[in-house]
Amino acid sequence: MSNASKSLRVAFVDLVFSWPPNGGADADVFHVMTGLARHGVEVHLFVAHERGSMERGNVQFELLPFPVTVLEFDTKALRPDMLCAPFRAAVDAWQPDMVFLTHGFALKPYLALALAHHRLVGRFYAHELACARDALRFKDGKPCPNDYLRTPDICRACALERLGPEIRSGKMRTWASDWVAARAWRPEYRQVVMQSLEAYAAVIVSNTTLRKQVAEYAKRVEVFPGGAPVHEITPIFGGAADAPKIILMTGRIEDPLKGLDVLRKAGERLAARRPSTAGVRPAPCSSTAGVPPALSSPNADVPRGDFEIHATLFDVTQSSGHFKARGWLSHEETLALYQEAAIVVVPSIWEEPFGLVAVEAMATGLPVCASRIGGLSDIVRHGETGFLFAPGNAEELAGQLNTLLDDAALRYRLGQAGRQVAENEYDWDGIIERRYLPFIQELIS
Repeated sequence: MSNASKSLRVAFVDLVFSWPPNGGADADVFHVMTGLARHGVEVHLFVAHERGSMERGNVQFELLPFPVTVLEFDTKALRPDMLCAPFRAAVDAWQPDMVFLTHGFALKPYLALALAHHRLVGRFYAHELACARDALRFKDGKPCPNDYLRTPDICRACALERLGPEIRSGKMRTWASDWVAARAWRPEYRQVVMQSLEAYAAVIVSNTTLRKQVAEYAKRVEVFPGGAPVHEITPIFGGAADAPKIILMTGRIEDPLKGLDVLRKAGERLAARRPSTAGVRPAPCSSTAGVPPALSSPNADVPRGDFEIHATLFDVTQSSGHFKARGWLSHEETLALYQEAAIVVVPSIWEEPFGLVAVEAMATGLPVCASRIGGLSDIVRHGETGFLFAPGNAEELAGQLNTLLDDAALRYRLGQAGRQVAENEYDWDGIIERRYLPFIQELIS
C-alpha cells in the first residue's frame, strides 16, 4: 500500500461479535481486521455487549490484537433508537474513513441508517436479508423457496409462527430478541430494510447464491468468501495412509442442519459393500480427553471394515461399529485431525453461506465430498477438488466415498488440486491483498 493508504481508518461495527468466536462470522471479522492492520490500515471494532448473554459481546480483550469499544445494553430495555445513538456517537468520535457493518440480526437495518453518513459497507454472512425468522432460510426440512425481500407477508407470518413460542417462553436467543426489539413483524419493517440497502455504498456476501438474492436491491454487491490461514496448514496429499481409512466430518455437528444423519446413512450403505478386515487398529485419537477407554482403544481382534467415520460429536457414547465420535476438540486439535483423514465430508442440508471445513480440508490436500448447496457449491469443484452430491442424498454420497476409498491416485489428484485452489483463492493473505485492499481504496477515492 502507498504511504497515503496507511493512514486509512476503517471501523468495524458488529452486533453479535464474541471472542473466542461463536461462529464463522466472528472469525471472518477477526481475520479481515488483522489482515488490514498488517497492511497499515488503522482498524477499530465497535461491538454490543448484552448482559447475561452467551451469544453476544463476550470478548476477552487480551486475545484481540486491535482496539475494541464495547457498548453495554440490557435486552429488556432495548429499542432501535437506544442501540443506534451510542453506536453513532462512538463511531463518529473515532472519525473513520469507512465503516463495515458486519454481523447482526433484525436491528442491523436501523444501525445502517444511523451510520449512513459514513462510507458504509454491509457485510452479510447468511440469509439475514432473506429470512425474517432467522438467518437460515430453512423450513420443513429443506431450503425455503420464499424470500423476505420478495414475499414479505409470507415470511412475516412464518416468523410469527416460529418465534411465538420462544418469545412467550421468555428464553429468547439473540436473533429472536432483536426481532422483537426491531418490531420486525410489522409491515413497515420491510421499508426500513429497503432503506438500509440504499444506505450501503456496497454490500458484501459470501457466495453467488446470496448475491443473486440481493443484487436487484443494492447499489453494488460483491462476493468475498471467507478464508483460512492456508500457508500455515501442512498438506498431506491424498490423505493419511493408515488403515482403516478415516472419513472425517468436523464442525458444529450437533446441529441437525449440518447433516450428520446423512453421513451416517451413507456409512451404513458403504459398510454393506466394503470388505472387512480383522485385527486392524484405527489411527490414535489426537485428543482422548473424556473418551471412555473402550472407545479410544478398541479391541484389535474385532473384525472391522477398511474405513471408519470420525466426527467431532460431543456425545462420545454414540461411537459404535465404524462410527467414532471424537468429542469436543479445539480448532487447533481439529486441524491436526485432518492429518489423520483420507476424505472429508461436508453433508449440510441447508445453504451454508461459506464452508470453512471444506477449505481447511482442501488446504490439507484432502478430497472433499460436499452438498451441492450454498457456498459449498462455490468452493468444491466437482471432479476437480472433490465431489458434490444432492443435499440429503446418502446413496449418492456413499457411491462417491466408495470410489474415493478404492482409488488412491484419485484421492491424491483431487487433494493436489484442492490445495492449489485453497492457496490461490482462500488464503487470508491473498483475500486481503486481492479483494479487501483494492475494494477499500476504490470506495474512498
